[in-house]
Amino acid sequence: MSGSDSDPKLEAYSCARCRRLKKKCSRELPICSHCTRSKKECVYPGKAPRRTKKQLQLAEERGEFTPSKRHKLSGSRNGSTSTSNSGTGTNTSPRDTTGTEIMKPIHSSSQPFDNVSSLISVLSSVENKQMNTQGNSATTPQTNATSPSNHDSTVDIRSPGVPVTQYMTPIGLPLSPNTAPVTQNNMQLPAIVPGSTTMGTGASPMSLPLKLDESNKMGLSPKTSSLISNLLSDPRATPGSLQGSSLVNTNLTNRTDPLNHALGVNGFDATEPNIGAPSPIPRLESTPIQAPFFEIETINSVFQGGKKPTELNSNGTFKTLDRNLMDRFIAAYFRHNHRLFPMINKIDFFKRLCKIKEYNFETLGQDFDDLYIFKLYMILAIGCTTLRRAGMLLKDEEELSEHLAYLAMTKFKAVTHLQNMDTIQCHLLLGIYSFFEPKGWSSWTISGIIMRLTIGLGLNRDLPPKKKLSMSASDTEARYRVFWSAYCFERLVATVLGRISAIDDEDITIPLPHALYEGEKEEIDVTNTMISLRKMSGLIYQKVHAVRCGKMNLTNEQKQKIISDIRLQLDEVYEFEKNKMQTQNAKHKDDTMTVISFHSSSIWLAMRYAQLQILLYRPSTLIPKPPIESLSILGDFCLKAWKHTYTLYRKKLLPLNWITLFRTLTICNTILYCLCQWAIDLIESKIEIQQIVEILEHFGAKWVFAKKCAEVFQGISNCILDISLSDGKVPNMDKLTRELFGANDAYHDILDENNLDISWSDKLAL
Repeated sequence: MSGSDSDPKLEAYSCARCRRLKKKCSRELPICSHCTRSKKECVYPGKAPRRTKKQLQLAEERGEFTPSKRHKLSGSRNGSTSTSNSGTGTNTSPRDTTGTEIMKPIHSSSQPFDNVSSLISVLSSVENKQMNTQGNSATTPQTNATSPSNHDSTVDIRSPGVPVTQYMTPIGLPLSPNTAPVTQNNMQLPAIVPGSTTMGTGASPMSLPLKLDESNKMGLSPKTSSLISNLLSDPRATPGSLQGSSLVNTNLTNRTDPLNHALGVNGFDATEPNIGAPSPIPRLESTPIQAPFFEIETINSVFQGGKKPTELNSNGTFKTLDRNLMDRFIAAYFRHNHRLFPMINKIDFFKRLCKIKEYNFETLGQDFDDLYIFKLYMILAIGCTTLRRAGMLLKDEEELSEHLAYLAMTKFKAVTHLQNMDTIQCHLLLGIYSFFEPKGWSSWTISGIIMRLTIGLGLNRDLPPKKKLSMSASDTEARYRVFWSAYCFERLVATVLGRISAIDDEDITIPLPHALYEGEKEEIDVTNTMISLRKMSGLIYQKVHAVRCGKMNLTNEQKQKIISDIRLQLDEVYEFEKNKMQTQNAKHKDDTMTVISFHSSSIWLAMRYAQLQILLYRPSTLIPKPPIESLSILGDFCLKAWKHTYTLYRKKLLPLNWITLFRTLTICNTILYCLCQWAIDLIESKIEIQQIVEILEHFGAKWVFAKKCAEVFQGISNCILDISLSDGKVPNMDKLTRELFGANDAYHDILDENNLDISWSDKLAL
């Protein structure tokens, strides 16, 4: 094409490359300036041929192009969202009043329903919902898919300006507040006449309509029966064909977004939806593929605490909590729990605590961030359980822990999305509180999440020298303390449940925690004591109870050598920790501290030592059938462990949580085994077994399986009492033997019913 007369060196229209890049073309001949700089070929195609409206509609249906925004708006102003061509019998894609294309179904447009039953169930549920929402109002039949009045069905019945929202059924059918004409492979869906069992105009002679009596048997209305007949008779009919049908034109209840508000039901989000406010745009109930969303959904499914608030005013607001009582809770936490898990920076925590005038949830939310509020209320909840165990609370004060946990969990989502050391700290606080649930499911799940985060952040590896120099001593120590707190928590849960740990000691290269100032030296000493005991429990599991131990081809002498070497290390650790504890206790005698924190008690240390000896000598993968010498040692440590446990219980130093219960049941399991092997003296065990019953019954009504186990051991205690009063007659001995073996079976049945996998005898060839 030649240029214009006024300037023969310029082309009348832009070159092809400038059009594609949407640049202003200089239109110079033989090549424009843009193509000259880019050293590309310059082609002037001239004026582009114009297509008719019919050709544009067909091209749009084939997916060759998407109409511009101006084209969409012009369609809305003309009062129609779809155009039709009677000559070809095709429609453009249905649109709502905003010009947005209606969401297509998930199912492929070329695939019909798999079977009739699924179709019937879907249509029945949709029709019932329509009848409930519309009051069984009659729907005007759509007798002609190409009628000019079709655009009336697309008018939004709600107020103008409100965007039309698409809903998806479980099988992928879109349910919209609007209805619109539907195209299917450029073919019209034959008209459906309500109340008729035959197809409308264009019905196939091979149609197989449902009979009225058959539809009545299925509980379907004539309208649903007619629609099923059309879909079954036309091989081109698909789930997408239902899109324009008035049958599915129903308003669905606004479903709550599970990632924003659904957790509020379980105490994870205190924000209640505003009934009078416009409904938010709902989303599909799916979990984004991101770590924090997985963690929130996982913990929500297992954690049962913090479900509802208990301290509410008459108008529904939260009560202001007593300042002195809350300060006691915080003091109890830092005197007891902080010594075991020192992940909280105590100085920074108390600096911010001094700024709090009153414990009012609404006020604190304005002055402090979500992270601090979560830590504060979870520390208060844990401190409440500590004082409740020590018997230092009134009856109405003991139930505050549930309310405090609820207030903390309202901020759970925010801290989980951080995915840093603060998230680990908050998960540790949540895990400590979860100890007071009847079973260890939530603690086990939380411990796994904690260790994944810890290993992912590399907290088990020491920092490179260059990076360590760039960090302050307090920041470096904070990393160490967060890791060792996570380590102690995870190793405690794994050992009590008899499961493999998430991390080996060989993979840890950081040093132990150390005191940053003189005032916390004794606290860190308790922390290091706990770390050494956790390491010993992990060593015993790896060397004695791991699956690979049974695969090693070792002689009995070599197996006994492993047991004796571990026993020597355990004795050394016990002697070292006992001497250190005696030295510290000699410096000061604080009765209040002794009541609140039992980890400086020599009785507690002796109990833990005996429990580790039970773990070492009981039947294991390494030695499934211990010799009689080992059984004698095992029986002796069982009685010692229970003696120390009962002493702590009488002094109110024994926390009644699932950790204590599972340890108690493990001792019971071992005692039953030793009794069946006659490795424990009956007269000596009479008192201990009765003490077992007393502790198990003291757990409370919600600990159902503890009560059932107490009944089993009460029967054993009664038989031992009979045998002791009859001077060891043979009939009574036979009765005791039958009772022991029967109690053993009943005990394991109780553990199985409650999904407690702390039983080890059924895993070994005994």
